[in-house]
Amino acid sequence: MKIKGLKGGPEDLIRRCDDCDYCIFEDILTDEQRKIKVLDLEIPKNHAHRASLEYVCGENHDGVCVMKYAAMRGIASDEVACQLGSVKDFMWDLGKKYNRPVRYPEAIPEWTKSQELGRDKLESFAERFREVYNLGLREINKNGNGEVIIRQNLTSPGIYEVVIASPWLYDSSIKDLTALKKESEERAKL
Repeated sequence: MKIKGLKGGPEDLIRRCDDCDYCIFEDILTDEQRKIKVLDLEIPKNHAHRASLEYVCGENHDGVCVMKYAAMRGIASDEVACQLGSVKDFMWDLGKKYNRPVRYPEAIPEWTKSQELGRDKLESFAERFREVYNLGLREINKNGNGEVIIRQNLTSPGIYEVVIASPWLYDSSIKDLTALKKESEERAKL
């Protein structure tokens, strides 16, 4: 079976699938993280899971994608992957606004820039992301070692919708997410 993405070339870098016109992972991962040899490494304990990477990708590519296997080894957590997925949606919105394609290196400075977003204070979309992301975290159980397992209940696109919402809707969403988190914590005590 031939695995797409192992085309060789300079430094034997993993490349995007033939079906993809653009791959955000080519912008996000360093050349070192995209070398074919990374596939021989074990997936680290803290890594982005496949479901999180699918949101970042957004292509719904059903075939084997070795770029995602490289990303599992190069993206440190689901939180990072989830935020990258939100930035991907932000890129699409910026592209519509500017009437041209926008790639990750152009979008990330806009995402992290402190600005007035309508709530009479300076804040960035990245700061809003962290607040919403944290409100979506849930303790789901403990494994056999007593270690607590945390899961994100919100999807990257769902978080993005809240992050870019108008001020009144953002504040209302934060209030609702805070109440949901509190109810979830109360149920966990039962």
